[in-house]
Amino acid sequence: MVNFLDLSEISKNKLRKILDSAKKMKFLRKGSKNGIVDKKRHLDGHVVGLIFEKPSTRTRVSFDVGVRQMGGQSIFLSASD
Repeated sequence: MVNFLDLSEISKNKLRKILDSAKKMKFLRKGSKNGIVDKKRHLDGHVVGLIFEKPSTRTRVSFDVGVRQMGGQSIFLSASD
């Protein structure tokens, strides 16, 4: 998995690969029931920290669900944490 904090830190090719991979993962989920974990548990055994500067329930829940659907666990931290 590629990690980066700023788009200027990643090459155009690597970014394209990430986006293509995301598109493929989304396609493979098509027709799956909500809450079902992906067959390829890309985040199995990983804990993802979710840090948001501004409160946003919809965004926070969307990221949390996405992490869980990929087999991972998430921890939410506010900007002040």
